[in-house]
Amino acid sequence: MIRAAFIGIDRYHDPLIRDLNGAVRDASALWAVFSDAMEGMEAALLTDEQATLEAVEAVLDATLGVATEDDVVLLSFAGHGTADHRLVLADTRAGDVLGTTLAMAQLATRFRESRARAVVLLLDCCFSGGAPARVLDIGLVPRDIIQPLVEITGQGRVLFAASAVDQAALEDPGTRHGLFTKAILECLLSASEPVSVIGMADRVVQLVRADANRLGYDQTPVVFGHVEGELLLPAGRRGQRYFALFPERGSARTTGAFEDLAAFGLPEEVLGAWQERFPQGLNALQVAAVNEHGVLDHNSLLVVAPTSAGKTFIGEMAAMKAISEGRKAVFLLPYRALVNEKFEDFSAIYGDQLDLRVARCSGDWQDQVGDVLRGKYDLAFFTYEKFLGMAVAAPHMLHQIGLVVVDETQFITEPGRGMVVELLLTHLVSARTRGVSPQLVALSAVIGDVNRFDRWLDCGLLQTVERPVPLTEGVFERSGRWSFVAAEGDVRSEQLLNHAVQQRRVQASSQDLLVPFVRHLVSQGEKIIVFRNARGPSAGCAEYLAQELRLPPAQSVIEALPVGDLSTMSRRLRAALEGGVAFHNSDLNREERVAVERGFRDPAGGIHVLVATSTVAAGVNTPASTVIIVETAFPGARDHQQPYTVAQYKNMAGRAGRLGYESHGKAMLLADNGLERNNLLRQYVQGRPEPVTSSFNSNDPGTWVVRLLAQVRDVPRDAVIDLVANTYGGYLAILQNPHWRESMTQRLALLLDRMTSDGLIEEHEGLLSLTMLGRACGESPLRLESALQAVELLRMLGPQPIALETLLVLVEAIPERDEAYTPQSRQGEAGWQQALNRRYNPEITRLMRYRAPSDRAFYARCKRALVIADWLDGVPTGEIEDRYSANTFSRVGHGDIRGFADGSRFLFDSVLRIAAIVLGRADDPEAVSALLRRLDFGIPVDALPLTLLPVALARGQILALWRAGLCTSKQISGASTARLEGILGTGTRQLITHLVTTSPGPA
Repeated sequence: MIRAAFIGIDRYHDPLIRDLNGAVRDASALWAVFSDAMEGMEAALLTDEQATLEAVEAVLDATLGVATEDDVVLLSFAGHGTADHRLVLADTRAGDVLGTTLAMAQLATRFRESRARAVVLLLDCCFSGGAPARVLDIGLVPRDIIQPLVEITGQGRVLFAASAVDQAALEDPGTRHGLFTKAILECLLSASEPVSVIGMADRVVQLVRADANRLGYDQTPVVFGHVEGELLLPAGRRGQRYFALFPERGSARTTGAFEDLAAFGLPEEVLGAWQERFPQGLNALQVAAVNEHGVLDHNSLLVVAPTSAGKTFIGEMAAMKAISEGRKAVFLLPYRALVNEKFEDFSAIYGDQLDLRVARCSGDWQDQVGDVLRGKYDLAFFTYEKFLGMAVAAPHMLHQIGLVVVDETQFITEPGRGMVVELLLTHLVSARTRGVSPQLVALSAVIGDVNRFDRWLDCGLLQTVERPVPLTEGVFERSGRWSFVAAEGDVRSEQLLNHAVQQRRVQASSQDLLVPFVRHLVSQGEKIIVFRNARGPSAGCAEYLAQELRLPPAQSVIEALPVGDLSTMSRRLRAALEGGVAFHNSDLNREERVAVERGFRDPAGGIHVLVATSTVAAGVNTPASTVIIVETAFPGARDHQQPYTVAQYKNMAGRAGRLGYESHGKAMLLADNGLERNNLLRQYVQGRPEPVTSSFNSNDPGTWVVRLLAQVRDVPRDAVIDLVANTYGGYLAILQNPHWRESMTQRLALLLDRMTSDGLIEEHEGLLSLTMLGRACGESPLRLESALQAVELLRMLGPQPIALETLLVLVEAIPERDEAYTPQSRQGEAGWQQALNRRYNPEITRLMRYRAPSDRAFYARCKRALVIADWLDGVPTGEIEDRYSANTFSRVGHGDIRGFADGSRFLFDSVLRIAAIVLGRADDPEAVSALLRRLDFGIPVDALPLTLLPVALARGQILALWRAGLCTSKQISGASTARLEGILGTGTRQLITHLVTTSPGPA
């Protein structure tokens, strides 16, 4: 008889051991295929937490130990190996590898002592190779490469290993089996009669070699040992056990009821949670994604639909399907605030309720980068930039992922963000040529012509302009009438106010229209968002609406606001909330914005009107019944205003119409007269959003090339054009110009020569690769010219020691930072040059002038550096605002301060990496981490322990405790409740109780 045991481990108890994706799937499939083929076969299946060292040894006793001369023992192991030939079990500890692993030498002894007629070991792990291989790399070096494997074998003993001992054993991203196990299954399942183990070996070797080459690796399985006669294994069969583990669901469909989705293998607890959130079931868009586009059958899909159409839930369904199959899912989002919002929402739904591991990586101190790189997550949220940087620097990460959801994909057309969106999508598209092909679900707001975007992505297209809540768009003018486009497509008019709008002050303004109109809408019970084009107008508008409307205070929101470190906008927000109105802009801190968003969503929150800048339109969950869009251009000099695109207008308008609250929504522009009304109707209401375009610039390909080269290893010089042509911009260019490739090749030749002379590229035997410096530049978010300017600045700095905070100052001299808006007087503010001299030294100030486009830009660099220095020192926000505001018209607000700190933090990692190469710096990682956390919080070094408390504190609370000399948990636990309440405020008793009870007492 055949005695068998199948062992597969994806998840390891020790957090230092990287999780796998396909090992459990390997063991389960082999167990099922053999068990279905041979009824009565004694076969054990140990996976994940079951596969401890003790359990595996017990299984070996039950197979090898009890086998007789008539028995064949079949063993398979899928998981990590170590460099000194040990099998890593679920409870292996990295700190005690020798005592918690199973050595191949121990297996050799068991094989020799077993009475079995024959023993076959299928070993899908490796003893070298590194990620994405199945090997635990902790620095052990094998003393003898071949001998431990040879000792396993002997008469009647066969070891069939996934790879040679100096090669990786890889996982196939498509089937999520190891390449070795995948080939064995193919041989077994394609056979119609028993399969010879030795005869199968040649076929498995061919299949694995071909698949590994497609992934860009070498992997050749090896066979040790021999048997007399022919050792046969039964032909495989997919039967009851197999289909219970791997059901075929290609024909499953849904009527819109969540219970239908059980046929796709989605767990009941997930379906129950969805039913509770969405009792109405799936909408038409979501049903189409499932039935017509196979989004739950691993098919990639581009979804283009209006705000509130239910796009995000399509990605959510695909994510739960991937996770239910043991794969990992990631969501990519444009803003850190959205990453935090989605992380909190999904943690509550899937982490707390369903025990899934939810992670985030957005570029702040809370990031779980280590967990993600080790595969210790099920669902993760990234900003675009963070995902691209990690995927390029750690290629194995993409091998772990089964689904990528890219939200707000229309950002590919944005001048500032388009490059990174296109580069990350190019990375995913290019990975398919290496056999790495996670399912892609791209979600986009309404766009114009798709412009072959779906063809470039090689995915299906689901496009609609229908909304679950109908939206009427139009223009409201001073006559009190509004003109709108009816459902039939014609323009109609309706008198909303029974009188013309009166001019309220010396000059006509939008206030004339807003006050009576918003008063009318509020009287009808509506919730309104008023969009303004800048921070100042948004706060001012909220203040005068609160004064004029005199609504009851939004008391619950006021009580939820942080009480310390108030900015000018913090005080203005409180004043507006006293009249039932709020505003939302970047001058509010995160806690204030979250309180406003929650208060507006809550029907009992007391906020009837929200005045916001356009960032609210980019995914923040703040639905309204009516949206009023006051301006149609971003501010600037009169001749340099940037008009809204139609897509930007449509996104703002799309915030109108609350599902479950209204039967329809209204979006209104404001006009002074009939001529302006007609123009706005034609340009925006009836306008078609702009087509999808690429931000690739054929005349300036340097940044694209260095970042594309960072995504590959060695590449022939004449193949660089293929990297460029593989971008969306290259794809469109080739379609439009048959000679584009030829002209771009000539341009690239000159560029590559220059990059070689700059020390970014080296060539060996006809292959190009990035140098250490080139890779540092290519894996950074810096443009090529900016990276080279950073190199020049660092070389000018010379070898003298320089503090991390001083190096942070030089970040402000990089061209990207010159683009940061810095409020200052018309001629610039020269005094900040002297202030920087006093703070640092004249040499640093001299470097800050390097290649500054103007004196005014130089003064702005100095000003930003000083603002950040004060922020790090814990200077109160209001004091920083007053100190650096030149006048009423060029005020520095909290949003500017936070923006300066975030912008410098974003580039600081790249500058540090370049500095390590150029200057040979070896900065202490803990010191770097501490500085980055100080940038996040705006606090001095002594206050850092307060960020590690089990209770999250706002900046004002941290600074208040720091100034009171309470900087550690022991100091806090020793303080009285009365003293803490005096420091943190009278409305913080619950927080104080939590602080005291969770902080350890004095030792």
